[in-house]
Amino acid sequence: MIFLPIWDGSHGCASFIVGDDADGRGIVVDPLAVIGADTYILNAAEMGLKIVDVIETHVHADHHSIARELAEKTGLLVSMGHRAPLATAFNPLHEGDRIDLGGVHVTVLETPGHTPDSISLVVTDTTRSPDPWLVLSGDSLFVGDVGRPDLVDPTPELTERAALDQFHSIHDKILSLPDTTELYPAHYGASACGGLFLSPKPISTVGYERRWNRFAQITDPEEFVSQLLSLLKPPPVDAAAIRSQNLGNLKTH
Repeated sequence: MIFLPIWDGSHGCASFIVGDDADGRGIVVDPLAVIGADTYILNAAEMGLKIVDVIETHVHADHHSIARELAEKTGLLVSMGHRAPLATAFNPLHEGDRIDLGGVHVTVLETPGHTPDSISLVVTDTTRSPDPWLVLSGDSLFVGDVGRPDLVDPTPELTERAALDQFHSIHDKILSLPDTTELYPAHYGASACGGLFLSPKPISTVGYERRWNRFAQITDPEEFVSQLLSLLKPPPVDAAAIRSQNLGNLKTH
């Protein structure tokens, strides 16, 4: 398996290239405008990969996406969770969908909470093990924290509902993976999409977060929602504008 994280530490944003070196196919996840579409294409080519999918784990609100441009340059449609509120064509992903890259399989988990369209991607290298190797958890489970539920619609009722969705996404899905599964969130450190406990460390494991993540330890849904809402930071002033622009940037035709 080929796995290349591409990080923007100044904004706490992560993107990834995943592929199979024997098969020659790869995908790009959460590409960053600050990195540029050509960088992803060149990096993939240097590793012998043809990009066959460009996936966004959700509509981002803390950085500008380059997904549309990258998809157009590679002759693809952007892939996103089927609930993504896009007005034009995209490839909708559903729970259990699988992208096969030779011996590497990428399986979709619907993990709403941070946004209704949020997904996580479970990556398995079947040439090594039938067990998952890693999960790209988007803005669901972070290192030390979870994604904030108030950036899509900040009204109290919908934020509370989103926080409950976040609980079930984390406890019913991500934490059901083996403890040895490596965890790669879409954000860390300086990102505005996390809370007070967001770690500057960009990677962890499911087992470590199960043991030490404050929110992973809360097993009562009501307590989880109460804690998450009481610890929210003020929303970033430019989140709505960035999200709106990314909705436009992700339109493909």
